[in-house]
Amino acid sequence: MPVSLVSNVVSQLTNLLVQEAAFLRGVNNQIKCVETELRLLQDFLKDADAGRKRGDERMESWIREIREVAYEVEDIIDRVKFMAERQRQRGFMDTISRQIDWVKTQLQQLQGFLKDADSRRKRGDATMESWITQMRGVANEMEDYQNEQIKIKIESISDSTVRYNLVNPGQSSAVDESWQSLRESSPHSDDDDTDVVGFENDKKKLVSRLLDENEKARRVISIVGMGGLGKTTLARKVYNDPAIREHFDTFAWVSVSQSYRGIELVKDIMKKVMGIKQRKGDLAQQMGEEDVRQMLRDFLRDKMYLVVMDDVWRVDVWREMQRVFPDENRGSRILLTTRNIEVAKDAEPWIPPHELHLLDDTESWKLFRRKALPPNQDVPAELEALAQKLAKKCGGLPLALVVLGGLLSRKDPSYDTWLKVAQSMNWVSTRDGKECHNILGLSYSDLPYPLKPCFLYIAAFPEDSIISVSTLVRLWVAEGFILQEQRQTMEGTARDWLDELVQRCMIQVVERSMSRGLVKSICIHDLLRDFGLEDAKKDEFLHVCSSEDVGVSDRISSHRAAFYNRINDEAAVFSRHLRTLLGFSLSLTSGGRFLNGLNLVRVLDLEGTRDLKELPEQIGRMIHLRYLGLGRTGLKRLPSSIRHLLNLQTLDVRHTRIYWLPKSFWKIRSLRHVYINTYMFLSALMSGERKNLQTLEIEEFEFHMEDMDIVRLLGIRFIKKWATTPDFTREAIDKACDTMFAESLGKALEKMDSLVSFTLSLPGRIIPGDVLFARAPKLHQVRSLTLHGRLLLKQQQQLLDSSQLPLNLTKLKLSYSLLEQDPMPALEKLSNLRFLQLLLRAYVGKSMLCSTGGFPRLRYLILFDLQNLEEWRVEVGAMPNLTHLTINWCPKLKMLPKGLQQVTTLRELKLIQMPRYFNDKVRNEVRHIPSIIFQDEIDQR
Repeated sequence: MPVSLVSNVVSQLTNLLVQEAAFLRGVNNQIKCVETELRLLQDFLKDADAGRKRGDERMESWIREIREVAYEVEDIIDRVKFMAERQRQRGFMDTISRQIDWVKTQLQQLQGFLKDADSRRKRGDATMESWITQMRGVANEMEDYQNEQIKIKIESISDSTVRYNLVNPGQSSAVDESWQSLRESSPHSDDDDTDVVGFENDKKKLVSRLLDENEKARRVISIVGMGGLGKTTLARKVYNDPAIREHFDTFAWVSVSQSYRGIELVKDIMKKVMGIKQRKGDLAQQMGEEDVRQMLRDFLRDKMYLVVMDDVWRVDVWREMQRVFPDENRGSRILLTTRNIEVAKDAEPWIPPHELHLLDDTESWKLFRRKALPPNQDVPAELEALAQKLAKKCGGLPLALVVLGGLLSRKDPSYDTWLKVAQSMNWVSTRDGKECHNILGLSYSDLPYPLKPCFLYIAAFPEDSIISVSTLVRLWVAEGFILQEQRQTMEGTARDWLDELVQRCMIQVVERSMSRGLVKSICIHDLLRDFGLEDAKKDEFLHVCSSEDVGVSDRISSHRAAFYNRINDEAAVFSRHLRTLLGFSLSLTSGGRFLNGLNLVRVLDLEGTRDLKELPEQIGRMIHLRYLGLGRTGLKRLPSSIRHLLNLQTLDVRHTRIYWLPKSFWKIRSLRHVYINTYMFLSALMSGERKNLQTLEIEEFEFHMEDMDIVRLLGIRFIKKWATTPDFTREAIDKACDTMFAESLGKALEKMDSLVSFTLSLPGRIIPGDVLFARAPKLHQVRSLTLHGRLLLKQQQQLLDSSQLPLNLTKLKLSYSLLEQDPMPALEKLSNLRFLQLLLRAYVGKSMLCSTGGFPRLRYLILFDLQNLEEWRVEVGAMPNLTHLTINWCPKLKMLPKGLQQVTTLRELKLIQMPRYFNDKVRNEVRHIPSIIFQDEIDQR
C-alpha cells in the first residue's frame, strides 16, 4: 500500500510540473529533484512492503510514518494546484512571487532532507529509532489557509537497510511483476461463469423443484453450504434460467447479509416485484412500515412469484419475512441461500434443503484448468502433474480454485513460475478455511501495486452489494489511485484495472453493458471482502463503522471511513485527517454538522441520506474535494461556497430538491462528471473551458416549484422570455423555460470535445431537437446518448438524417419522443451503433423498415410501448450481428418480421406483455432462435 501511495505522489509531482508550469516557474528544478529522491524511496519501499509480512513491528512503524508523509505531500500538491487555478481565474498570474519564493525555499529544504537520508542510507549508520525520533520532531503543522501559504513538510528519511536487511533497488520480490506486461496480456477465463463446473445436476434438480406443478402451496427451497462453495452462483444460474423466467409472473432477488434490516428488505422486494422506478421508489421509502408490508402482500396475492433471499445468516430472518409472502396455492417459491442448515430447517422443516458439497478431484481439475489456462489449450506436459497437485490442494472449494486459477492465469505457464507459487504457500490442510485464506492472501500479494488500493476500496461497500462500475471508477479516479496515461482517459485506465481484477477472479461480474460489453456492475465474495477489510484496517487504509460500531473517535485512525446506517458526530469531529467519507443508508441525528472541520476530504459520498437537509457553508473550505455525491438526499440547496471547490471532478445531485447552482460553477475546469436537473442547468450558464467534462446528465426537476420561485431563480433572462408570451400562466412559464433551455443547451454544447455520455431525461418537457442535432456531429467522443422527452423538430416530426447524430455513437435510447416518421432509415446508418432502445411512444407511427445493410453492428434491440406499431419489415442483410431482441407491449404488432429468419446471429428473443395470438404464432413458426422467452402474456379476446 505505501508503495502505490508514494508512486501516485511521484506521478502527481510530474503532472504538476507539466500542468502548472507557469505558476511554478523558478522551482521546477527543485520539484524534479524531489521527484527523483522519491522514486529512489519508492524502490526501497517495495522491499519494505515484502519484508513487513515477516511481522517486524519496527518495520510497520517505519512504513506508517512514510505513509503519513506521503499523504501530506499529496495535500501540498492539491494546495498548489488550487492556488494556481484561483490565480488563473482572477487573471493576475504575475502577482504570486511571494508564494513562489516560499515554495522554492521549502522544496530546497525537502531536497536536502532526502539527500541526507539517502547518504545515511548508503552508510547504513542510522537506526530506526533515531529516524522515527527525527520524523516526529521536525515539523510544524501544515495549514495556514487564510494567509494562502504553503508549508511543505517532508522529514529526513533513513531506510536502515543494514539493520533490516532490505535488498537493493531493482531486486524486489518476484511478486512485483511488470504491470505493463499484465496490461498487454489478454483475458482468457470465462469471468461470468456461464457454465458452472460441478453444478449441472444441482441446477437441474433445483429448477425441477421450483417448477413442480404438483406442489401448489408456497414453498421455501434452501441451498446450504459453507462459504466459497458457490451458493450464490448456483442460485443466480437457476434464477436466470429461461424456463424459470417464463414460468413465474414476477421476480425479486435480494441480498440479506449479516446486518440486514427487515423493513429495508421488504421495500427492496416491493420495488423489484412491482418494477418500481426511482421516483416511485422514493415514495415507498417514505411509507410506514406496516403500509409497505400490506402493499407487498396485496400485490403478491394473485401472482405466482419467485423471490431469492441470498445469504441468510439467522433463523429469525424468515420468521420476520414470511408474513409478507401470501400463500394462495399458486405455486409461488422462495429460494434461500445460507451457510447455516438450521436456517433452512426452520424455514421449511418438512422439505430437505439442497446441500452443496465440495467438488471432487475431476470437477476441481476442470474448474481450475478453465480459470488458469486459455480455452481449448492443452496443459503443457511439464505442468500437468504440478497443476493437478495445485488443484487438489484447494480441497474442492470452488472459490479457492477460481482465485488460484485467476492468479496463475496472469503468470507465464512454465514449471518454474508455477512452482514458485506452490512453494510460497503453507499448504497444511486445516479444514477450517485457512487454505482458502492463504490463497486469497497470495492472490492479493501478487496484485500489481497500483491495483492493491483499488481492490481494498471495494471492501468499503456493504456486504453483498451490487456495485455500479461507473460509480466505482469515478471514486477511484477521485481518490488518486489511477495514473494518467497519454493514450486514454483515467476512466479508461480504471476500467482496464477493473478487468484485471475480474481476470484474477478477485471480483465477480454481475452485468455487462449491452452496447460495448463493458463490465456494468460487480460484486465481491464475502470471504474476499473480509480479507480486504482485514488488510485495509491493518494498513490504516479504510475503517468500516456499522450501526453496531458507530466509530467513536479513537477507533478511526484510517484516512478513509465508510459508515453504515448511522454516523456519530464525534467520529468526524475527532477525525479531521479523514480524506474519504462514504455513507450507506445513513440516518443522521444532527444534520450536516458532522462535516465541519473535515477540510482534507477528497471524497464525500452521502447518497441516499434522506436526513441530510442542509450542507454547512464551510464545505467551501474542502479545497481538496474531488467527489461530491448527494443523490437522493433531503437537500434543497447547495451552499454558494461550492464555487471554491476548484479540484471537484464529480457532482451528483440526482433525485434531490436542489434547484440552483452558483453562476461561477462551470468555471471549475476539473469537472469530469456532472449530474444535475433542469433548473440547476438554467440557473448557471455554462462558461469557460470544459475540456475534461465526460459525462453530463440533466434530469427533469421532480418536485413542484411555485411560479414566483421560478421567476426569482432565473432572473432577468427568464423575465425577457416570459414577457413575450400573451399571458402569465403556468403554461407560459413552462414555454419560457423551454426557450431558455434551448438557448442554454446550444451554448453548452459548443465546447464539449471530451463528452462521452450525454443524457437529457425530460419526460414532461420538450427536447430542442434542432438545437441538439445541429451540434451533435461535433461531439466526436460521445458514445452514449439518452433522450427522454418529446423531440421538437422544425420539420414537423421529420427525423433528422444520420449526419446529424454523433458518428461514434454505440448506445442510443429514445423515449417519449413522439416521432411520427419511421426513425429506422436514419438510425440504421449509424455504423458503430450496438445498442438501440425505442421506448414509451418514442415512435407513434404504424410501420417500420430495416433495410439491407442497415445497422451493421447492432447487437441489442429493445422495442417497448410502441402501441401503434402494426408492421415491421426487415430486409435480407439488415442487422447482420443482432444477438438479442426484446419486444415489450407492442399490442398491435401482427407478426415477427420474416427477414429475421436470415439473422443467424440472433440468440435470444424476449416477448413481454404480448398478445397470446402473437406468441402462439411465434411458438408455431419460429425455429431458428435458440432461446425464446415469453413473459406476462396478455389474453386478448
